[in-house]
Amino acid sequence: SVYGIIGVILVMLVGHTQAQHMVRVQPMKMAAAEALWDSEDPAPMSLFTIGNEAERKDVFAIKVPGLLSFLAYNSFSGEVKGINQLQEEYAQKYADKYGPNADYVPPVALSYWTFRIMIGFGFLMLLLIIAALRRSIKEQWEFATSKMKWYLYGIFFPLIAISTGWIFTEIARQPWVVFGLMRVEEGVSKATSAFEVGLTLVLYTLVYGALMIADIYLLKKYAVLGTAGIKDE
Repeated sequence: SVYGIIGVILVMLVGHTQAQHMVRVQPMKMAAAEALWDSEDPAPMSLFTIGNEAERKDVFAIKVPGLLSFLAYNSFSGEVKGINQLQEEYAQKYADKYGPNADYVPPVALSYWTFRIMIGFGFLMLLLIIAALRRSIKEQWEFATSKMKWYLYGIFFPLIAISTGWIFTEIARQPWVVFGLMRVEEGVSKATSAFEVGLTLVLYTLVYGALMIADIYLLKKYAVLGTAGIKDE
């Protein structure tokens, strides 16, 4: 439990530094992650937002004043650029290469929610490990079935956090393959066919699916046997 708490906290600290780096080098990604339509100083952090993506405005939002500026700059003051201003900035900056009407806004709703699912399951992991450590200190080894299920479900928490984190990373940087240098449509391979890409994806899915089935089978087998059963083997 101690190692788990240390590990989760260190991952959170690394994520915090990456977010501050993201504000500097990919500000549109941070704006999408927070559904921040317009630049603000100090910038609030969204706890829950329902937005109108087509009109780029909030329908309903609960925000903590100044918290996004603090996370971005370690100070409760500091401008965080918004989606509308960044779209105008990029439209002018890259007009010669992509035209004046090119869209530089990623899918905001998907970026916003995958970012929160990633962070949410990170905090759930931390709370679950703290609860386990507390019980260990008190030597409370008996668990009610309803509570024990949470530790079983906890196996999936890091997988969900990692997966949604990667989805956020790839979606929120759209339309770029390399930010500011290459858009997605420019990164399409001329040497690889759609069939080859699809076949590779299917084969990878089958291989990892087989490994997942084997993993679940072994986890269940030895969980049912328990420590006594393992010794007997």
